[in-house]
Amino acid sequence: MCRENGMIKPFEARLVREVEGRRIISAGVSSYGYDLRLAPDGFRVFSPIASAEIDPKNFDENSLVEAPLRIADDGSQYWLLPPHSYALGVTVETFNLPRNVIAYCLGKSTYARCFHGATRVALVDGSSPKIDEMAARSEKGELFWGYSIGEHGRIMVTLLESPRYIGRDSLLRVTLNNGEDILCTPDHKFLLRDGRVAPACRLQPGTSLMPLYRKLVRGYEMVYQPINGHFFATHRLADEWNLRYGIYEDVSDTHRHHLDENRINNQPPNIVRMKASEHIRYHNDQTYGIDFDPEEHGASIRAALERLYKDDDWYRQFAQQQKRKANNFWGDEKYARARQHLIARFHARWTPEARAEQRAKQERFWNSHPEARDVVSERSKSYWASVDDERREKQREIARQLNTRVEITEGLVRAALDEAGSIRGAARLLNCDRSVFRRFPHVIRAFNGRSTKNHKVASVKEEKGEHDVFCLTVPEAGNFALDAGVFVENCGLIVNATPLEPGWRGRLVLEFSNSADLPIRIYANEGIAQVTFFESDEDCETSYADRVGKYQDQVGLVTPRL
Repeated sequence: MCRENGMIKPFEARLVREVEGRRIISAGVSSYGYDLRLAPDGFRVFSPIASAEIDPKNFDENSLVEAPLRIADDGSQYWLLPPHSYALGVTVETFNLPRNVIAYCLGKSTYARCFHGATRVALVDGSSPKIDEMAARSEKGELFWGYSIGEHGRIMVTLLESPRYIGRDSLLRVTLNNGEDILCTPDHKFLLRDGRVAPACRLQPGTSLMPLYRKLVRGYEMVYQPINGHFFATHRLADEWNLRYGIYEDVSDTHRHHLDENRINNQPPNIVRMKASEHIRYHNDQTYGIDFDPEEHGASIRAALERLYKDDDWYRQFAQQQKRKANNFWGDEKYARARQHLIARFHARWTPEARAEQRAKQERFWNSHPEARDVVSERSKSYWASVDDERREKQREIARQLNTRVEITEGLVRAALDEAGSIRGAARLLNCDRSVFRRFPHVIRAFNGRSTKNHKVASVKEEKGEHDVFCLTVPEAGNFALDAGVFVENCGLIVNATPLEPGWRGRLVLEFSNSADLPIRIYANEGIAQVTFFESDEDCETSYADRVGKYQDQVGLVTPRL
């Protein structure tokens, strides 16, 4: 079509990667598409100096500023697109689409830094969808929150924006020492453990990457903070996101609550603040509901404490901890003021006169009901004589059940430990006492001694062929976490997806946005985006030319107009 109908001019029938011995970002034919180039004329950056807003109905040409064309060391020409800025540019190529062809222009993976569509992204709702699935769900309006490394090296919850298809490209297979594989473009940057970044092509076996470690504690997800080595609750990070964006205020004496009661779903919209007293009552109503057996609960606690007290090391640590808390309590000035306040309230209420009146009331009651003393005494003796043996037997039976639970197998224990991330959490999942785990000491030893190995590179190899690649954007932090357990930078340059309708002619105007925190070099006369063509088996009824579209036969930078 290019040779016979002039669909693309000038036309490169092969993919050009070098010009006069100088390496360029490729341009020309690529499988089912064409990598077009950005012309050295007509590149403009939006500036807020001339106007406070961009109105497509009344566009102010003064809001576009010509960016200086720079010269690189190898002779390449480029512009710098500042962080979080927008720009317009025009293609070298002129297009003339037949009436049976439609095309779509997408960003080029060389700029986008992309992943294979099957790459899974770690989300704070406990799921890890493939990035191509996220792109499809995003088109339906779904939002995604993941993990990012903030400005000061602390993990934070961020909104992952615009998961999208980029095009086709060659990939590297980065294998971690936990067996996870990551397929990405060679220039995709990984965050290193020391805070620096490096592209995939420069990673070496043994390179330490920034890790994402997660575990469950009492059913709540905790995330490892590399900056201090402590685990921090993910729902608190989601709460911080809500505070940053003014969803609600940081009010004292409030608790964070999961709306859907799923402790793993830590999306910010699922986190709200409740008054502490209301939150405690809410969960007490669930925990201590109609099926709650207080006697069984108390027996379980007593049995557990008796076992702990027999452990000399635990008891010594417990006693030291309690002593330290007691000393802090009695020595803290804040608590001293609180005690004085309570004592003052007590004395104000129980004056000598008030205590004398209370004693007089009690004396009058017992004097007027002489038989009451004997009745209460007999009832108490009779009750404890009748239920004492039965209660002891019930407690012994509860303890026997807790210590046996023959239906719990080694496989169940191992699976529960892997899911919960702690012995206490595993016991909660299996609805049993932790003493059950004593039957499987080798499983517990293996669990306590396991090491996390998902933050080092095992190998980097080329992947055969070209593949569909996807990426996303994180404006707040510029990076996100993969389910494989490492952090990577996001796609910085975004080229708006632009349709080329049947019958349209002219040079294509592209809109760019830089979501990264650093300026991006955009090279002139080199590949900038990819056009993919779709051919119909019949001509369209009404083409762009038939409609006399306002952008027909444009030869340079054309701004929005009515």
